[in-house]
Amino acid sequence: MKSVYARAEHRLRLERLARQAAYSQQRAGARIRWVAAVLAGLVVVGSGILLTTVSSTSQPRPVALSPVSLEPATALPPTPTPTSSASSLPASVPVAAPAFTMSATATRSSVAQKPPQKPPVQAAPNCPAAGTSTLNDDAAGITYSGSWRPNRNRGYGDFHDDVHYTNSNGDSVSYSFTGTGISLFTETFRDEGRMDVYLDGQFQRTVDTTSDTRRVQQIVFKACGLQAGYHNIRAVKRSGDNMLIDRLDVTP
Repeated sequence: MKSVYARAEHRLRLERLARQAAYSQQRAGARIRWVAAVLAGLVVVGSGILLTTVSSTSQPRPVALSPVSLEPATALPPTPTPTSSASSLPASVPVAAPAFTMSATATRSSVAQKPPQKPPVQAAPNCPAAGTSTLNDDAAGITYSGSWRPNRNRGYGDFHDDVHYTNSNGDSVSYSFTGTGISLFTETFRDEGRMDVYLDGQFQRTVDTTSDTRRVQQIVFKACGLQAGYHNIRAVKRSGDNMLIDRLDVTP
């Protein structure tokens, strides 16, 4: 009887110890889960603070731009055939190959423009003054394309006291002539801009017609020493408020 009672008491003691061990494990697991939850919350809060700080302090990085070389403003159309110029030849006369030198007075040539293909220069590059024909801006044979308008009696000292002008980029003026040289005269002022010049269908240069003070009857393009024959000059407005044409000088 005593041994049965002892076995029962031993079994109860073991069950009590088992329940105590299970309760201790449950409490330890609860503490572990609580600590893990706290740490996860701290990680989330810290990540949010870090992202906010980085977003508020980062600055945009400037982008480096590559320089772009200056090119003509408009594509060159076919060279017009003169209709009423007194110095023009019939259309059947072959076009002479240009051979010339150029100079620009009181202008600044574009530094970004690629150098054009230049034909060979003759032995005597200077433009002779003898026999030069001076054409006013309204002379027969000068063709204006675009929204050009005449401006007369300006009182600034223009040739014949008048000019033709335009305010639209892309407008052009052309003239076909027979001779060995051509000079283009215009005004330089702070409201002028750049123009592209073509000779016999080939781009020659971009000239800058701006200046701090007004200067009239300025040579902005000159070609001389051309092979005697039929030629064409064309100028296209590229920038600025105005582009003016005052006169053309043709060397025979």
